[in-house]
Amino acid sequence: MSVTVVVLTKLSSRLPVKTRLIPLLGEDGARAFYDECLAATVARAREFTDDVVVAYSPADAPAPAAHFKPVAGGDGAACLERALHQEYRGRPLIALGGDAPDLPLDHLRSLNERLRTVDVAFVPTGDGGFSALATRTPLAGLADGFLYGGDDALSSLRSFLEARGFAVGFVAPWPDIDTPAHYAAYRARCGDG
Repeated sequence: MSVTVVVLTKLSSRLPVKTRLIPLLGEDGARAFYDECLAATVARAREFTDDVVVAYSPADAPAPAAHFKPVAGGDGAACLERALHQEYRGRPLIALGGDAPDLPLDHLRSLNERLRTVDVAFVPTGDGGFSALATRTPLAGLADGFLYGGDDALSSLRSFLEARGFAVGFVAPWPDIDTPAHYAAYRARCGDG
């Protein structure tokens, strides 16, 4: 089953990023780490499929590269909804943030396979969120349906989707990187810690 991967990101030169890591890394270090994660996520996505788009905000900024496309939206949920709609080509979509740059390819394969039996599938994180989402079709109403990045982002999005008749599934969890403890665990997984 061919798939489009949409990597959602903020342009670190224009918007604050990884603010919970600033006490550990400083503003410049948090920005550099965010950019490192984005590059790794895009590279991983390209190992999985040739159809990779980076949907970025703010939408009024010039695209830093050809595969970058602006996406409007005031928050993460609105950006996710719009990105899924603008990149839909009649085949499944996988949305990634830059917060799980070492997400295994097996997780991406499992997400894609999971769509054979459900409408939307997630890679949960340990903090109530998700590091990846796969869907057969674009999802409407996300901007009003849940708070992206909140402590209960996954459960509120699951409830929102199930209330609209979507079958929801999951694959094995994988951590994202939001806090100093997440950062230390990531560096340890990479052999840097």
